[in-house]
Amino acid sequence: MLARMAANFYWLGRYAERTENTARLLEHQLTRLVDADADELALGWRVVYRALSQSPPQAPADVDEAEAFLIADAYTLTGGLVEDSTNPASMISCWGMARENAREIRPRLPLRVWVCLNQGFLWLQETEFADAWGEGPAALVSRAIDRLRLLAGVVDANMARDDAWRFLELGRYVERLQQQIVLLDVWDRIARPEGDGLVLSWADLLRVCGAFEPYRRDRSLTLRRSSVLGFLVRNPEVSRSLHYATDRIESALRGIDPAGGRPPLAAPHRMVLRMAAALELDPGDADALSGDAETPPDDPDDAASREVFGSLARDSRTLHDLVQATYVDYAVTAGLPS
Repeated sequence: MLARMAANFYWLGRYAERTENTARLLEHQLTRLVDADADELALGWRVVYRALSQSPPQAPADVDEAEAFLIADAYTLTGGLVEDSTNPASMISCWGMARENAREIRPRLPLRVWVCLNQGFLWLQETEFADAWGEGPAALVSRAIDRLRLLAGVVDANMARDDAWRFLELGRYVERLQQQIVLLDVWDRIARPEGDGLVLSWADLLRVCGAFEPYRRDRSLTLRRSSVLGFLVRNPEVSRSLHYATDRIESALRGIDPAGGRPPLAAPHRMVLRMAAALELDPGDADALSGDAETPPDDPDDAASREVFGSLARDSRTLHDLVQATYVDYAVTAGLPS
């Protein structure tokens, strides 16, 4: 496969996953508008923006003014993350970039996949945000999530398990790995503030990751920081765990470059194996990711757990760079045969 086409499939997977990640964060925040206090809503918007690597919105300091601002301006904040084409993290921007990458590879893309992706983008582009908001704050993003999951199902049903599919899967799970590391790190940093500030709910983190019910079945009704983070880091059966993402990345790389998976390992294979080992060897459910909910914020183990996420984030970015350098931007050292 041409490196240019491999890059298009890879970025198609990344942008589709990025769109769904933004939609999931918004869905969680918007479903809380009716019941949450103003300060809880402000904290929620802070998490959303930091998880998307954007500057968080600034609300008035006065509680009454903050409540009026956040309830009324939730419309504006949501619009900026849904329909603002100048915001690179907005759903319309990410969906549009996925569509552009798909347009470049239409000869290699099943017709049903293109139609599903294109119809989803046009639906979002033509939807009147104000009308959709009138149906309910979370209605639009919930329907967007359904369309994105439909797209994933159409891809699964119609694409051959060839290199095109593998690069799409590789992009999808590299994006998921990076986004989940950022989300866990942000949640962990904000969940236990110094002093008497608000705390985030670990149950809400599980719900954002679609892992609340699996956790309840596998663990217990008691939600402790170490147990929840351990579950979302190394459970192999939860689709948004870091362990699951690294497994899918490793599988895609083995299919793309079988020789690279044998010693001496190719650089991307070596990096993903390093990350998989880090997930297993770093402290576990009770000890790693450090202590329980009563651990003081300045506890040395707490600082160590933050470094775990920082190291994983750096490695995930390096993994992306290595994939690009090895399979897309590699130097041509020899010309065509004469």
